Amino acid sequence: MSRTLTTAVKNELATDSLQPITLVYINVGSGSRFTDHYKDITYDSNTYTASSLFTKLSSVTESSEIEVSNITLTFTGADQTITSLFLNNIYLEKEAEVYKGFLNSSEQVIADPFLLFKGRIESFSIDESINKSDVNVVVASHWSDFSKIEGRKTNTGSQQLHFSTDKGFEFASQTVQDIKWGKP
Repeated sequence: MSRTLTTAVKNELATDSLQPITLVYINVGSGSRFTDHYKDITYDSNTYTASSLFTKLSSVTESSEIEVSNITLTFTGADQTITSLFLNNIYLEKEAEVYKGFLNSSEQVIADPFLLFKGRIESFSIDESINKSDVNVVVASHWSDFSKIEGRKTNTGSQQLHFSTDKGFEFASQTVQDIKWGKP
């Protein structure tokens, strides 16, 4: 994905003291915004909450090839905020965005953080040990839909989702032989 950086960002990248920030939006529940900065950040009329919950972002790789790419957002789940967000809401296929930006010496956001990654939530998992509890959220690019196998199955359950009394596929699982169409 090609990026156009604003002049302000290019000028900041040329300085000796960079203050990078990561802004994360997860469209689960009523939507949640997090930043890895120590205080709240306002960008584009939205407040990204400073929180120790957002702990890590996996590396973002890009390619000129059409491929499914994904990132993993890691949150500490010790206070149950993130865990309950995912357990109590529908999260699959919900949008997530990650922006990278910079702060100036006054700790103000330099014009237009750039979109680092945008995709849909593919899964989440909880990794717990004696010392920590992490929630890992996997966000996949929109190309992940191209590898999905869609459609109905040839079984009774799938058929009865659409036609509750139909028994047309009742014995479909017992027919395992190849049917030779067009041959006597």
